[in-house]
Amino acid sequence: MTRAAFLQHYEALLESKYPWAASPEKRAGFMAKITNTLDRDRGGGPWNPDAPTTVEAWRAIGGSGKPTMKALRALPH
Repeated sequence: MTRAAFLQHYEALLESKYPWAASPEKRAGFMAKITNTLDRDRGGGPWNPDAPTTVEAWRAIGGSGKPTMKALRALPH
């Protein structure tokens, strides 16, 4: 389980579920919000980690249950 794997699965889910995510620019902007939120050094961002897509991506990398911010931030890069 790595942060890169989580983000890769998350981005693929976005692209498959949401029409707006077909735009590379919009998807990249949203992924930057996620990365900023997970990276404490950047002060966070406006991403809500409680969405079903987060849980689905978490489970795709082997996580169980609902991911917490602590668990997501602890993923090795």
